[in-house]
Amino acid sequence: MRLKNKRFFIGLITFFMLFLLLFIFFLFINQDTTLATEEEIVAIVQSQYEGSTVQSVIQKKSEFTIVIDHSLGEYELVINGQTREITALRLLNLHDIESPKDEQGKGQIAILLTEQEAIDIALQEVSGKLDEIELELEDGIMVYEVEIEVDDQTEVTIIINAYTGKVLSVTWD
Repeated sequence: MRLKNKRFFIGLITFFMLFLLLFIFFLFINQDTTLATEEEIVAIVQSQYEGSTVQSVIQKKSEFTIVIDHSLGEYELVINGQTREITALRLLNLHDIESPKDEQGKGQIAILLTEQEAIDIALQEVSGKLDEIELELEDGIMVYEVEIEVDDQTEVTIIINAYTGKVLSVTWD
């Protein structure tokens, strides 16, 4: 009789332990983050791409596909509705830029600034010596990251839109 009681209690304890582990898993580990609303997604896009017009928003499960009209062209963005991160950016249609004009009077497409043009813009912003320059995609925008040494202890990082030459940020280190 004692052996049956021990087996029963061991089985009961094992059952409760498994139940407890499953409960903890579903309560804490398997939590689903809340899905962003369409309004939140549009706000994210408008904050990242100022001056853009949202043309369409399509939601499939937890992913949002947004088409925007930006000054340089039409773009399709994919945003994860749970993490609220832009996971893809694709150019759909490049707009013709009105200036400069070619010999036939046709508009040319936007051209990246040269590294030297980006350096000149950065040095107009902050006096110093060029340390490093990199061209990279940041939040869906091509930018130059220019590092300028002001003195032995101070370095400045300047982010410049690689198409327009607009200074997007200046960070002192």
